[in-house]
Amino acid sequence: MQLTARFISHHACIGLAMLEAIAALLVVSAGALGVLWWQQQATLRQQQQVYQFVAMGLASDLVDRMRINASQSALYALGWGEPRQSRQDCYASACTWSQLAQWDIAQWQQALRAQLPKGDASVYPLPGLAGWWRISIGWPSNKPTADSVACPARMQCWNVSVRL
Repeated sequence: MQLTARFISHHACIGLAMLEAIAALLVVSAGALGVLWWQQQATLRQQQQVYQFVAMGLASDLVDRMRINASQSALYALGWGEPRQSRQDCYASACTWSQLAQWDIAQWQQALRAQLPKGDASVYPLPGLAGWWRISIGWPSNKPTADSVACPARMQCWNVSVRL
């Protein structure tokens, strides 16, 4: 018996059309998932760029504060995870230069925590280079860091070196 198009049942055609529809749906679903993944990656990159921009502004602010009070620059030193507080309010009353430095770093650290979620910073003099300081500002990231000394694990950092 020879098969021709006349002898293929109506039910077999419907089943074949259903398989083609399912295959098309799988292809469209895979494409949609790819587009959503790209969108997520773009959003994460954009968020990291915003954090970097904020870190640049915070670093610039601290550099200005340190240059104004350069004689007390040692008091601006700050380690990762080191909280700073100041009882002195230099807006309300006059401060000595050392009180101003302590108040400055406490105010700056408060601004850092407000602008960068889970952000942290390290401020230290560069060894062997008189008058040079490194400011490292970090925020959470899923990318591994290449320089673990300047930036803690699971953080992305903006580093700036300045001469006061």
